Formats: sequence, structure tokens, C-alpha cells
Amino acid sequence: MYRYSFDFSDIDKLRNYFRSQLDPNSSTDRIYFPPEIGEGYLAYYKISSEVFLLINNYKANADIEYVRQPFEEKDIILHFRKYALNHQLKKDHIISTYSDSYTPGNMRCMDAQQGEQVFITKGAEVKSTMIVLKSSYTNPYVLKSKEMADKVDSYIRYSHQDINKFYLSYKQSNLFDQIVQPDIDKVENYLYFVARGIRLLETFWKDVLRWETESNPFNINSGQVGNIYKVSDYLKKNIKEPFVGVDQLAAMAHMSRTNFFNMFKEIHNQTPLEFFNNKRLEISYNMIIGEGLSIREVMDTLNYSNSSKFRKAFFNKFDIYPDVSI
Repeated sequence: MYRYSFDFSDIDKLRNYFRSQLDPNSSTDRIYFPPEIGEGYLAYYKISSEVFLLINNYKANADIEYVRQPFEEKDIILHFRKYALNHQLKKDHIISTYSDSYTPGNMRCMDAQQGEQVFITKGAEVKSTMIVLKSSYTNPYVLKSKEMADKVDSYIRYSHQDINKFYLSYKQSNLFDQIVQPDIDKVENYLYFVARGIRLLETFWKDVLRWETESNPFNINSGQVGNIYKVSDYLKKNIKEPFVGVDQLAAMAHMSRTNFFNMFKEIHNQTPLEFFNNKRLEISYNMIIGEGLSIREVMDTLNYSNSSKFRKAFFNKFDIYPDVSI
């Protein structure tokens, strides 16, 4: 097992530590794992002197133990991730173990005064981003009022007690993907990640401000969220078949029609039918523009029955009309 011990008090020291351990000859933003330890990289960015952005994107080729040491400053650690951890809460630290159970992605909020041991098993795929907020950054917010301080403290406490109920919103999920799995065709630079890190940080403060409302993420059942993603995966895999209807999709998710419909829209920012139709249009674009197929071939493959409606929908989404030849 490879063991790494560190804290989050200084992003420059942290970067230098992992570079010395993993990739001493590197001078880029990304610190790549040696093949015997993992496939992928770590990256560390300084949004400001008080806010740090950390990125993990790798597959472990060996067992790894991370020991995050506590320190006196009451910094806050926001951990967004799309892999599962099992947590044991001890008096002075957290023990977290990688799990291969399904997760649609979630976020936990930690106090840096509490340390953590994280065990990553061989074969584990780790995709996460952390935002570290120095106490000098958070104090102006939490000292404004006792109510704000209580909300932040509750957010930290409940994000572990109810970790299975805390999931990434549609906006958070999109920003997470852009940070951890950026489009390789786009320019990747410091500002690209910093800008998205700032936007992701904004979602945290908005969640804190709406604490104990109907939008409280802790009121969401992660099992149902997982079922929503399973249904959306089903729609993507059966995109060439007719839309089965909301009632059948809700039954697949083991939810009432109303609850399913509302939660699907909250997670994907569109209704199930809109989600299905948009995926069909994306595939039709690739078939027409990329593969050079005719509209008739695409319509037959994807079960479109009205060419004028198809062409209008295509234009509304992509701002161009498909090839007119049939």
C-alpha cells in the first residue's frame, strides 16, 4: 500500500509534496501517477490566496491510503465527487473507504480541524474535485450573523450524517464534469479551471442560504436519485425506440408519477420527454453532419414520422437546417 500524509493548510506545499512523491520531473499543472500506482493525475489551482481548487482523476493500480492531517484553522473543505465512499465518524477524525456501489454524484462539507483517513483500493476509479476555503475567506460570511454561522455549521454536520441524501444538482454536475473531465478539444488552462471552480463555489453558498427549505438537498433520497439516473441511462440506450411514457418510466424508478417527473426535471433541468428528444436530436446531428446520412435514413432509424417537425426541431436546437435531400 502507498501512503501519503498531508494537510490543506498551504496549496503550494501540497502541490510540491505530491509532485515529489509522484511526478518529480513534471512542471505542468497536472501531476501524473507512476503506472505502478495509478493511471491519471492530480491537479491543484489557487483561485485566490484564500480559495484552492483540487482535482482528482485517476484509476488506482495499487492500494492507496491518504491521511489528511487536521490543523487548528477552521477551514472548510467542499468535496464534490462521482464515486462512493463509506464513512465512519470518529471523535477526532473520519475513516473513509472506497466503495464500488452506485452513486450519481454527491458532495460533502468538512471542517479541516477534523482529520481523515481515506482508503482507495486497487482498481478504484476516483473522480472528484475539492474546494478548500480558508477561514479568512469564510469569516466575513459567517460573522455577518449568527444565523449564517449556524447554517454553515449545520451544513458541515449534516453533510456527513446524511451523506446518502446529498447529491449534485444539475448545475453542479455539469460544472463537475467540465472540471474533472474537460473537453480535450477546448483550451485547458489555469483560467478555465478557476472560472468553473468559482461557479461551483457559488452553488455551495446558494445551498447554504436556502438551508431548511423545500430545496434542502438533505431532504432528497439518494436511492431515488440513483433510480432517476438509471432511467435516463435507459432512455439513452433505447433512443431508437419510441418514447415509453412518463408512467412507465416512473414505474421503472419505483416512484409516483408526480415525484418522478419533478425530481427528473430538477436533476436534468428538462422533462423526461425533452431529455429523450434532445438526445435523439444529438444523435441525428452526428448521423447527418458526421456520417452524411440522409434525413430519411435518420428518421427511419430514430422513429421520426414528420419531416417538417424534425427539421424545425433540428433548427431550434442547432441553429441550422439538416440537409434537405431525402
